[in-house]
Amino acid sequence: MKNYFLSLFILLMAFGCTAQQPESEKLLLVSFDGFRHDYLTKAETPNFDKLVETGVISEGLIPIFPSKTFPNHYAIATGLYPENNGFVGNNMYDPEMDARFTIRDREAVENPAWYEGEPIWNTVEKAGKKAGTMFWVGSETPIQDMRPTHWKVYDESMKDSARIDTVVKWLSYDDPGQVDFATLYFHFVDTQGHWYGPDSPQVIEAIKRADELVGYLIQRMNEEALTDITNLMIVSDHGMAEVSQDKIVVLDDMINPDDLEVVAYSPALMANVKGDKLDEVYTALKQNEEHFKVYKKENIPERYHLKNHPRVPELLLVADLGYTINSKEYFDAREDYPSGGAHGFDNREKEMHAIFVANGPDFKKGYQMKSFENIHLYDLMATLLNIKPANTDGSIDSVSVMLN
Repeated sequence: MKNYFLSLFILLMAFGCTAQQPESEKLLLVSFDGFRHDYLTKAETPNFDKLVETGVISEGLIPIFPSKTFPNHYAIATGLYPENNGFVGNNMYDPEMDARFTIRDREAVENPAWYEGEPIWNTVEKAGKKAGTMFWVGSETPIQDMRPTHWKVYDESMKDSARIDTVVKWLSYDDPGQVDFATLYFHFVDTQGHWYGPDSPQVIEAIKRADELVGYLIQRMNEEALTDITNLMIVSDHGMAEVSQDKIVVLDDMINPDDLEVVAYSPALMANVKGDKLDEVYTALKQNEEHFKVYKKENIPERYHLKNHPRVPELLLVADLGYTINSKEYFDAREDYPSGGAHGFDNREKEMHAIFVANGPDFKKGYQMKSFENIHLYDLMATLLNIKPANTDGSIDSVSVMLN
């Protein structure tokens, strides 16, 4: 009888331990803003290298157009092109709301009316799982009257290590609000790229700093026994290109800049035209189309997936890679403008392509795949989390080759 109760006790203990094990893998999505597809070749990155050796890397992650921060982070989150999720730029004007959006306007950023589509964290929560978002575009907003279980108002001053510690805690099994899906975001690579250009020593140091953070993240995941049960995806929103005062397009040489109501700025300049001068302004720009392309809204290339939304204004000017479009007044007022780096160029340009590295129980080991569009990431994440996706412009078939 004593042996019977001892056996029963051991069985119950074993059952209790088994019950605490995960039913499915967790997923962590990490973004290093402005981390170009080739940055890993510019510096020693031992921690990234380990992930690549035992996981997946793509030749590049193709951003949606315009290759800007907010549109691309939200495209990754929703699997939708701009004309289907409403995010047509970092700066927008909505004629139906008669309202403007800028990324620094806290009231606009937190207004769900700007956000269309279903972000992945909502899909996770609808499936009965939990999500935690650390500074992802849209996650501060009650989209569809929902929020993730954990979320943070964007605070650029929050230490990078604290961001990692917080998200690891959310993922850990000793946290009562443990999550199945989490996001992390870091801005400093993009900042250095803007200030100094993609080939600068400052960007190389930023790459090394990113690698150190990856090392710290892996260390913390190991400490919490998360590594073997967590799929990790490291991405970026876009790349970066060198700009200079030798490559400028001056609007005054073609039109009167005062005729434009500019909504978004170079290198993907979007504007409405005052009065009834649309044809006149467009014709003048078209006749002088050098180092840029100009489109009326209805003629915007289909591959931009942009024109079928009311937030897209009457004109789109797309600068050639490395060029800057602006008024003479703006150029003359800024001694060092343009300099450093910029993004927002045509998403076909390789310099605009971002990084994609993945590692975890569901990913192949030592696998390199071709470049792919970032709108496929939503369906990939839904597959990894074993949840039903919303309707998207992406497809798991486009990226399933990287999975076991």
